[in-house]
Amino acid sequence: MLLRPPAASLLFALTALGIVFTANTVHAQVTPATDGDTKETSPGPKLEQKLEALIGNTPDKKLPPKMLPLWEFGLGVGGFNMPDYRGSDHQSSYLFPFPYVVYRGSFLKADRSGVSGRFFDGDRLDLELSMSGGAPVRSKNNEARAGMPDLKPMLELGPQAIIRVAGEARDVTRLDIRLPFRQALTTSGAVGWVFTPALNLSVTPRDKWQFGAQVGLYYATTKYHRYIYEVAPQYATATRAAYTPKAGYGGWQVTTSLSRRFDKMFVGGFLRASSVSGAVFEASPLVRRKTNFYAGFGISWLFAASSEMVPQTDDE
Repeated sequence: MLLRPPAASLLFALTALGIVFTANTVHAQVTPATDGDTKETSPGPKLEQKLEALIGNTPDKKLPPKMLPLWEFGLGVGGFNMPDYRGSDHQSSYLFPFPYVVYRGSFLKADRSGVSGRFFDGDRLDLELSMSGGAPVRSKNNEARAGMPDLKPMLELGPQAIIRVAGEARDVTRLDIRLPFRQALTTSGAVGWVFTPALNLSVTPRDKWQFGAQVGLYYATTKYHRYIYEVAPQYATATRAAYTPKAGYGGWQVTTSLSRRFDKMFVGGFLRASSVSGAVFEASPLVRRKTNFYAGFGISWLFAASSEMVPQTDDE
């Protein structure tokens, strides 16, 4: 079975599903009062109101609509420090320039959260196209993979469902569940599927520092895990046994981010902790560290913008 998490992961999933169920069914639980009835209601609406209050959403904190250019373009510089792959004991650092592009189209959107195409936009559910990726790994620089083929740059592409738990588009604080299901692609073709459900918190006061936090789980198919964690017999050594992983649970991660826009400049950074403890590939000889840490920053300057104005995106 693909989805077979340990007890802690199962508790996370059940809690998330319970929150979604509560948020989406409370309106159907209200009992209309009649002349002879005492005006009692079920606790459903109260639970929803308490959740909204817990994350700080009150009518006076709802942001008014803000119009921004349809597109903006700039240049920036970014830096990252991260493991070669989850479970690796070798870290790599990168410093590079990049184009900074924002596009706020009705279907296609590109901003600091990534590139996405929205297929469906409902009151509580969005369905969009999302992307992610991974850097290449040169095995000669990684002791655990010495003598093995390099890992090629990876692009992950697929649909993502976003279920709103609390907060709406213009609320300062929003809580949602994200369910991305992506196919992993390299220059050699497809290398499996990845499912990374996550609970996501966004705190986005206007013209101030914006904060994000996300906790999520990893699942992947056998093909994906074999691409990264398999040791084929021809690459086995006296200290690296042959190993073939299977599909299933791949660990968890927690990410926090902080960002702010200053007129024509944007700055941001993130920290992440990722664990493969309990993963189905934990016994791979290529796994040498159970917990990895990531850090990154970006600074960009905007110098061109569209004259056409549109409403700001949800994550700005």
